[in-house]
Amino acid sequence: MLRNFLFAVGLMALASTPQAAQAQFYKGKTVTMIVNYPAGGPTDLEGRIVAQHLPSHIPGNPTVVVKNVGGAGGIIGSNQLGEAPPNGETIGFFTLDILGQVMSNSSMRTKYSDFIIVGGVECPLVVYMRKDTPPGVNVPADLMKTRDFKALSLNAQNSNTLNQTLALDILGIKYQAVPAYRGLKEVETAILQNIGQLANSSLSGWAGSIEPNMGHVVIPLWQLAARKNGAYPRSKALPNMQTFEEFYAQVKPGKTLKGNLAYEALRAIADPQLAMFRVVMMPPKAADESVKIMRAAFTDLWKDQAFLADYSKVIKTDPILVTGNEGQSILSEVAHVRPEVSRYITNYVANLTNRK
Repeated sequence: MLRNFLFAVGLMALASTPQAAQAQFYKGKTVTMIVNYPAGGPTDLEGRIVAQHLPSHIPGNPTVVVKNVGGAGGIIGSNQLGEAPPNGETIGFFTLDILGQVMSNSSMRTKYSDFIIVGGVECPLVVYMRKDTPPGVNVPADLMKTRDFKALSLNAQNSNTLNQTLALDILGIKYQAVPAYRGLKEVETAILQNIGQLANSSLSGWAGSIEPNMGHVVIPLWQLAARKNGAYPRSKALPNMQTFEEFYAQVKPGKTLKGNLAYEALRAIADPQLAMFRVVMMPPKAADESVKIMRAAFTDLWKDQAFLADYSKVIKTDPILVTGNEGQSILSEVAHVRPEVSRYITNYVANLTNRK
């Protein structure tokens, strides 16, 4: 009897050891969460909600501190994470710059595909425009009547810019590209001040800031949504807003996007980004134990009703989780872009920089 009792106690002790060890891994530690865009923007808003709720899902309940590292379309922040010690005490909450990796940007010291993906959030983009843009934009199709307006975005080597300018070029719109802003919050302010007339933003930027604060000034034109089973349906977060493909079919009846190299370039950039628009990452070669803990914590976070309620207040819909393993698979697709598409994108960016 005593032997059986001791054996049972031993089994319980062994069963509890992994959980106890995990608790000790982060107990008393501070985890720095690098956000690769400035404070106040969409990435920062979402990241701070994650930082608020994540500690209670990590054994040991560490402190999570947000560190905003903006600039170069998010690359400065990703470089800092790439060079951080792989001890599990630094993570990133990023908006991905897929374009940087497709073009082999020399400023990107760590490829996104080399990071460890903890988890991500699927997110569509919204292109919006001032209603008073001459001769007046009362419905989205009125865009086709406008000309020489200013389209504001981040730098010319950023996905935010190309997702916008490629779409406008595919439509044959005459406009002035102004890829000169550090963050999307600055873009919003410039649109509000009528310095520019058209821009795009993430779902959280649109639903959490632009629509409630600028809805009387701007109109949404289309959403750029993630690929689903080879097609491009409306995001379940924006069921009443048309997609770019629907807009194109409306204003270019009888024409097809199939075989359009510019459209293939647009989708090569947009598809992996929109499938995992916000992503939690860890440095390359991060400790296996820390990765396991963080991935489990992030998955558990999506079961936290208080977190989901807070997050949904910003993006106005339930966030769509992408697991770490799914995210790693999505990023691997970036390495399989056709060479002619990569060359097209590289030349396009060079011409966009010199565009008058």
